[in-house]
Amino acid sequence: MFTTDIMNLNKSQMFEKIRSSLTIEANITQNLLECKDDLLYAWNSSDSSLLCVNWRAAHLKGFTNIIHQTLIPSTPLTFKVERVLASIEGSLVALSGPHGFKIIELPRRWGANGQFMDGKPTITCRSNNIDAHFFSNNPHIEIRQLRWHPASPTDSHLLVLLSDNTIRVYDNCTLRHVWQVGPYPMVHMNNANNSTKLPSPHSLGESSVDFDIGPAMTASSDVSFSNLNVSKSIVSDVGNPRDSLSKDSISVNDTVGKVVNEKVEWPIVVLRENGNIYILCAGIDSEKPRLQGPLTIRPQAIDNFGLDSCSILLISSLPPTIVIAESTGRLHHALLIQADQHEHSFNEVDSSLIIHPSEWTLEVLETIELELGIADTRNETSNSYSCPIHLKRDPVNEMRYFAYHNAGLHVVTVNFIAELERYLDTDVISDTPSLSNQSRAEYLVCTKISTGSKINAVLGFVLLQMPSGIVLLLSSGQVISLNLVIDTKLLLNPTAAIEPNTNKDRRITSIDNSSGLSFVEHIQNILKRSVTQPIMSLDKSAQPKPQESYELLTQTIEVLRTQYMKKHELVRSEFLQKLNAIKLQKEQQRKEIEYLERQKDSIQENAHRLAERFEEISETQDLLSKKCQNWIRQANTCLPSNAQAEKELVEEVEKINKTYKSLANVPQKAKENINRQSYHTQKYFENSKNKSFDLPEKQETTIKEILTQMMGEIEGQVKEVKRINTILNL
Repeated sequence: MFTTDIMNLNKSQMFEKIRSSLTIEANITQNLLECKDDLLYAWNSSDSSLLCVNWRAAHLKGFTNIIHQTLIPSTPLTFKVERVLASIEGSLVALSGPHGFKIIELPRRWGANGQFMDGKPTITCRSNNIDAHFFSNNPHIEIRQLRWHPASPTDSHLLVLLSDNTIRVYDNCTLRHVWQVGPYPMVHMNNANNSTKLPSPHSLGESSVDFDIGPAMTASSDVSFSNLNVSKSIVSDVGNPRDSLSKDSISVNDTVGKVVNEKVEWPIVVLRENGNIYILCAGIDSEKPRLQGPLTIRPQAIDNFGLDSCSILLISSLPPTIVIAESTGRLHHALLIQADQHEHSFNEVDSSLIIHPSEWTLEVLETIELELGIADTRNETSNSYSCPIHLKRDPVNEMRYFAYHNAGLHVVTVNFIAELERYLDTDVISDTPSLSNQSRAEYLVCTKISTGSKINAVLGFVLLQMPSGIVLLLSSGQVISLNLVIDTKLLLNPTAAIEPNTNKDRRITSIDNSSGLSFVEHIQNILKRSVTQPIMSLDKSAQPKPQESYELLTQTIEVLRTQYMKKHELVRSEFLQKLNAIKLQKEQQRKEIEYLERQKDSIQENAHRLAERFEEISETQDLLSKKCQNWIRQANTCLPSNAQAEKELVEEVEKINKTYKSLANVPQKAKENINRQSYHTQKYFENSKNKSFDLPEKQETTIKEILTQMMGEIEGQVKEVKRINTILNL
């Protein structure tokens, strides 16, 4: 038998709490569900808590055996939560609303069932209200979109798009950068009669409504997404964008890897309400990113491609595919292509906004019309229903994405992405893609029959993986869970049972009581009135007409309803919500106190037991020491003794010690003598080199004369000897 809840989520205790908290929720599309790996999160607005369950373990063993956990923020909420978004690594969860957002730090996971803190039912998590004073002082500014940065090294960089055309970058709950992506809203200038107003960017469609983050690229303009160059002639015929492509239209850059030291940037594609698309090239720490746009959209159309645009999605294909959604149900599929020449755009309204030449263009390949509910054929105007369209990509299959809205859920398959991938992988030049396969939109879940029927909006939509499936939460409280058909190789049917956990280790998490905005200030902000109701003091002599009295009474009743009764109803709901949260925290604190008392008693018992054990061990150690000493004494008495030999040995040892002590100073004295002699010898040689002998001049003359005379006598004697030798030889 076919069922719309294959996981039996409607019968689970977790979604029973969620269903009971949806009585005061607005009937608009939200995202109160989030899934990260095997954890399914759901926001409970009645007591301001985040419910969590391990859906894989619960799917195998049943939700009766796997109890959900309640994560309580440590700081109170000052806004209405409409979006739950987990970080890339799953360490943080962002809670967002139109006028504020909060970041919750998730505790550690351990245990057999893979739950937080080994399956503890209620956990108080550290949380922070980010920029609470900023949103309190600027009630006209709303949050349009927020996304976690995919390249955050600490999994804590969050990008928030505001209605004032700025993207605020937060890291660890701290504001790092404010990037301007459009003109600031103009201040309304009223005249004395309050009859005229200057146009604002909201009325002109210049307000940014959504953004998405593309794949990384280098800061150089020569290298585009993923270092791929895509020619602007990818669509050869503007009139027929599905005609064949030339092989030169898409070429892989041969210089990949040459630019190594250049800065890495992530292009942020920003969508405005009028359909204009801008690209903000920014690194994770960029102070002044480069804003480019609006991008040229081809082929040109009379009705444009983005009237009443509400959301955008970037698919990381080659080249990247951009999906633009309109509130009328139209979806435009376009390729982001690098332009041959950088195009200069017109100046913005705000002179402080610097627009750089655009490096890319958009080639719209097709437009899909979504059916927003089953139309009533009897009424011709029944097809004019419009609502915001929310887009969500499929992490498993890049050719598929989902569109959910007030009227249900659509799954859209983009077929030309497969043709582009096949064309890039093949080496045959003549095998060119025709892009003739149109995308397919399947109406998966319908929650609206006609224009006048009651809206049953989607309040939460998540994708499950391994096994693959989808979960929808509707405003009526119904939960729909379906299997998602994907590639058969990726299907997984787990059969191994998870062992139940019997030993639970309860830990206490630290609670951060710091809050950016108190509950009293929050109530005061709700009770603030946009108009004043003065005390009527009319001229009693002049009787007003019945029509004027009726109009005055009607206006007074309307003001009382909108400015007093409605706000007091909101305050009452806030008090009920606050009361439920306080009761939940009180119960949690009571359980924590009981748990701490039990732990205290257990620790005291362990301390007494360890002290007794220590005394026993000390006594045993003393007994063993005495036994060892007795055994050593007995062993010494059993050894053979020779008193004379021992005395001689002792004398010999003492003699050797004395000799050693007497000879120990001899080498040192010898070294000192050698050093002393070396010093005197060196000094003597230095003095002998510098020593000189000087004689008086008279003595020097006398010695020279004597030497000259002696030389003459020697020469005469030498001649005489030679003469005698000559005579003797004759």
